[in-house]
Amino acid sequence: MNLGEKNMDYKVVQMDEHTWRIEEFDDTSSVYMYLLEGSERAMLLDSGLGMIPLDEITAELTSLPVDVLATHAHLDHIGGNSSFEKVYINELDREVFSLHCDKFRSYYPDYQFRGQRDNIIWYTGEKEFQLGGRTLRLVSSPGHTLGAVSILDVERKWLFTGDTCCRASVLLNLEYTTTVETYKRTIEELLSIREQYDLTWPAHHKIPVSPEILEQFREAADLLLDKKAEGEDIEMPFGPAKCFYYKDISITYTPDRVFDRNDA
Repeated sequence: MNLGEKNMDYKVVQMDEHTWRIEEFDDTSSVYMYLLEGSERAMLLDSGLGMIPLDEITAELTSLPVDVLATHAHLDHIGGNSSFEKVYINELDREVFSLHCDKFRSYYPDYQFRGQRDNIIWYTGEKEFQLGGRTLRLVSSPGHTLGAVSILDVERKWLFTGDTCCRASVLLNLEYTTTVETYKRTIEELLSIREQYDLTWPAHHKIPVSPEILEQFREAADLLLDKKAEGEDIEMPFGPAKCFYYKDISITYTPDRVFDRNDA
């Protein structure tokens, strides 16, 4: 199903009897969505760019009602929201949601994005979803956005991290991202519950990811915060930034978003 000038394809990979990964991709973009089924309901983690018939795809995989839970509100994670009745997004991402439904779409002229509709449930604080024999516990993960969350699939001991810790670069250089210092606290929080998950499943790049990748992000953040390292100057579509490459990962940031206080 092509809604714009660019064709996007998809593939579905079954992860276990009640879990599927849906990849939406073309020659320049790729994003993973995860469909998690319980005995009573199903939850779709993110809705991609919205260029594929996501409602039809999920209906072929499960006969249960499907809601959407966004790991964060960037346009490649909310594009298919209008195909579902309920979409849960952290209240702290309300402004970035508006930005990515408007200004940021102009950076992708080859895509014709779906419109949004009044189906967003804005939540605050800690939240847990019971799907029927399957518990999803949200872990606040500010960094890539203010309202980013990771989702702990309690019984399976899986952690779905969105864009918080892919085996690639975490982008802290966009509007409504946090400082490196705040991001480090997020990584420490995820490491503090390390015994509760065996694998992490990001929204992009290589999958699955060993939890040890979080240690790399913590080490890299420490080096930047201790002023023992500095990123290389790079040019991004959204302006100049710095990128600190470290082992298997990197942190992309701007100099004014290292410490929580600019005078630190």
